[in-house]
Amino acid sequence: MGIREFFTNLSAAAGLAPVAEPKVKRGPLALPSFLKTARPSTSSSLPREDRNIASKDLTTLRTGASTNAVMREFIATSPDLSAAVFAYTRSAITSKFTAYAKNPDGTFNPEATSLLQQLITRFNVLPNYDNGYASMGSMTGISESLVKECMSYGAMACELVLDKARLPAYIQPLSVTHIKFYPDSKGILRPKQELSGNKVDLDNPCFFYMALDQDLLQPYASSPMEPALQPSLFAAEFLNDIRRVVQTAIHPRLHVTIDEAKLSRSIPAEAQHDPVKKAEWVAGVVAQIKDSVTNLAPDEALVTLDSLGINLLNNGNISLADEYKIIRDISDAKLATGAKTLPAILGHGTMSSNIASTETMLFMRNAQGVQTKVNELYSRLFTLALRLYGMDVYVEFAYAPIDLRPEAEMETFKSLKQSRVLELLSIGMLTDDEACLDLTGHLPPQGYKPLAGTMFKSKSGATDSNPNGDSNSGSTLNQNLNSDAPKGVKGQNKKADPMKANLVAIAGGN
Repeated sequence: MGIREFFTNLSAAAGLAPVAEPKVKRGPLALPSFLKTARPSTSSSLPREDRNIASKDLTTLRTGASTNAVMREFIATSPDLSAAVFAYTRSAITSKFTAYAKNPDGTFNPEATSLLQQLITRFNVLPNYDNGYASMGSMTGISESLVKECMSYGAMACELVLDKARLPAYIQPLSVTHIKFYPDSKGILRPKQELSGNKVDLDNPCFFYMALDQDLLQPYASSPMEPALQPSLFAAEFLNDIRRVVQTAIHPRLHVTIDEAKLSRSIPAEAQHDPVKKAEWVAGVVAQIKDSVTNLAPDEALVTLDSLGINLLNNGNISLADEYKIIRDISDAKLATGAKTLPAILGHGTMSSNIASTETMLFMRNAQGVQTKVNELYSRLFTLALRLYGMDVYVEFAYAPIDLRPEAEMETFKSLKQSRVLELLSIGMLTDDEACLDLTGHLPPQGYKPLAGTMFKSKSGATDSNPNGDSNSGSTLNQNLNSDAPKGVKGQNKKADPMKANLVAIAGGN
């Protein structure tokens, strides 16, 4: 074997084998998670669940059939857990996202990216109108359901439903509570959906499952907020106790005293010597007075005979405010810790604004982890969608980074990002398509002139003339003192002539 043949074989062996073509089935695999039976009746509507929270004691929810059931009820009824899930959902799902298609070697693929943009538009706002009304939600709605599912049960799942041509039709989110795993002879887990006595095989490339902080000793994920269940129960019990204390000891009450001697002289003659009738008559008088005093309106006058003595009862100088505050702080701290949500987010924060800002930033880091899982799920899903069209690419999907500042305040930072992207485009580190996607979220419009690697930023800086207007810039007094640092860091360089045509094209496209 010659030297050239040896290195030729070596380079061929260094490459990866091509990814196998996905083998998929047309139509939906799984059943919608809200169905109670595999064959629902078309003549009767689906039942509406009513938790009757207004008259329910939250401490009775601890008797649920499973931890998942208890968690679901508490997220719907507990103010703190509901606020935690709501904050995670609103933070992780930002208003904008970007999606790229790249070749296996990491280079940008504009054709696949264009098809990806069309698919996302189809899933988001352009469904198949021939199907009539469809419960498929938008990208934002599906993402909200996935984040809530992840916070409730520690995992999220969805299916890429295919049409008759085995091409992507829509995204169907699924509840992970109905998914069971069965190991095969090699220990590989095979998912199945168990719903209403039916077992649906989900061992298919169109099914996607993503767990958050998966325990390697368990096949199923668990909610990151499970440790908050006990503090939530304690908070519910403490609130019930406070409610009873307020009604019993804090609100003033009337104490009515009946003069027994005067009452005895008022007993009717037929009941004077009959103990049973006497007791019934006295009990009736006491009940009548009790009803009158209990139903007394605050602005209603109270007029009695001298046989009744009425006093106003209150707790006097006794106060348990400090004890209650300590107990409440302990409960709130444990609840915030278990819910992985900081006190400032739940409304428990009582410290300075600086501490609240720090807590908010830490919470954003936690929400960023949930957003990363959603991005990973969509990246895998859209990668399969493009490969079904015969494109050997992969997708990078990402929601915009979490930021609590208003859009108007972000304009300065956007200007800095624009300058950095244009610098990379100028020296050829980014392609025109990548730069346009970073800046506008769309591919370049019609009429765009390629600028990648043209050094247009450096050329615009080199055309600056001597401030003295003298061509003899090499002399001691008249030398060019302009800095070599890149210009236009905080904004677009107005003298960059090659950009004018592209700005006009982008403005026309938008």
